[in-house]
Amino acid sequence: MRRLGFRAPLGGTLLGGFLLAGGLGAAPAATLEFQLLTWADAAATSQLPSGAGRKPSGAMPAAGDWLVFTADDALSPAANNPQGALSHNFVDITGAGGPGFNLAPSLSGALTLRLEPGQGSNWSVQVTALAYQGQANPLQAMNQFLVTPGSPATTNGAFQVDGLGNAGEWRASAAARWAIQYLLDFYFATNADGDPSPADVDATFSDQPQTGFLIPVSQLTASGVAGLGDPLGFYTGDFGQYLLGQIRPRLPAQATYLLFTQMGKTHPAYAELGLPITTGSLIGNTTVAYTTQTLSAAPRILSLRWSANQAVLRFTGLPAQTFAVQRSLNLADWETLADPELSSPEAGVLEWTDPAAGGGPRFYRVVALTP
Repeated sequence: MRRLGFRAPLGGTLLGGFLLAGGLGAAPAATLEFQLLTWADAAATSQLPSGAGRKPSGAMPAAGDWLVFTADDALSPAANNPQGALSHNFVDITGAGGPGFNLAPSLSGALTLRLEPGQGSNWSVQVTALAYQGQANPLQAMNQFLVTPGSPATTNGAFQVDGLGNAGEWRASAAARWAIQYLLDFYFATNADGDPSPADVDATFSDQPQTGFLIPVSQLTASGVAGLGDPLGFYTGDFGQYLLGQIRPRLPAQATYLLFTQMGKTHPAYAELGLPITTGSLIGNTTVAYTTQTLSAAPRILSLRWSANQAVLRFTGLPAQTFAVQRSLNLADWETLADPELSSPEAGVLEWTDPAAGGGPRFYRVVALTP
């Protein structure tokens, strides 16, 4: 929780019994790095997949973490993993790759989003970096990289990917379910041909929609996740309980936002000989990632004015954040007004009208409850 109070010696001025503070411009764009959420449970030895996040078999490298959440992930390749999985990546191969490829490798790594405020609670999204690494099976590394203009995947027309796009929108409010969607150009680099480096390109994906939500961790409560579901229906259980029981406890204490997106099963545009991903294969992605960074600085009061016998307070903030307003008659005793009704007259600015009519002197400060 971040708190910012204002007193006259710190730049504010007392006006008509109210406390008025200096101004600050609209919220700037923010660049946040998200780490994929992975874990290695104590039971991750030789067991088959389970909701506890165990790795598929004892033969998988110890360095890998595993997130496997549907029972059919242990089925043979011919079953084609019909229910999907909630690991970061999974590959549905019909017999070509063997059981190791029909399971669900979870990758580690990071992606970076540039978020820029727009109208109301809408933000534009730009994916500026992505680098994941892990194991597709006990012998084969599977790395994933972002395609940008001029990167290796764009130098060969057969790959059918240009690196353009990688952008979308975030609807940053509880009413919009914190919905986020963006397109992504990416490619896999594996050691199927002996070279898993970023310069190697084994399968490319162009303008693939990633759909989900970007939610403040503080909103991961029973009421906050009510109605949230994984966008493509991969998980058939109680998704809210999954978030609270499996994801929230594994987030670091300093985590500020949770990113959850999915890409629908799709056929890759290109496959390399010797790689068990072919143009007839089905690929899906689920991203579960967090950041410890914040979108904006602590709130600052911009103005305090009188309107129709009520105080109207403007301060810097974002619709994605949750605030409390504190009110005092004497600068010593403060009353907290939780869940104030806020409007956003312009990007990066919030406005609140005190429902109590004026009378004597009153002083205000703002508390940000979410980053």
